[in-house]
Amino acid sequence: MSADYEIEVHPRPSGAIRDEIVSIAQELTSEWFTPNVPQDTYADLGFQDVIILKEGGRIAVFIMFTCLDGTIQLSLMGTRLEARGRGLGSILLNAFCEHVKSIGFNRIMVYTVPPDRKPAYASTLGFYEKHGFRVTRRYEELWEVGALQLVKDL
Repeated sequence: MSADYEIEVHPRPSGAIRDEIVSIAQELTSEWFTPNVPQDTYADLGFQDVIILKEGGRIAVFIMFTCLDGTIQLSLMGTRLEARGRGLGSILLNAFCEHVKSIGFNRIMVYTVPPDRKPAYASTLGFYEKHGFRVTRRYEELWEVGALQLVKDL
């Protein structure tokens, strides 16, 4: 793939960037997210930062993140449907890891849905594991279906 993309970090984005991220979350809701995610994403962006990969002037992939107890928390990642399968998510996740290191952190944590509860998430779990994340804990009481906690040490 050629480098016809831009990667940008936006602290607590607003306006068009916030709206475009929420639009991607809406696009992904039927397959990946529960119906509350777009509205929650809008609210969360008032307090979280985002790193985006833009292609042709549009956001193709985004990662929302914050910090809790000295660890960067990847709170949501989304890829436009038409941008899937081209390695853009991997490019952005790698750039995100480099950004996290550059601001002085050495660990990233993310939560995802257990694949035994929602089989589509087997690919999500595999994606994170391919990028060096490891499952460290399972929570039955989080979300509607439980959650897996994954950690990557940088």
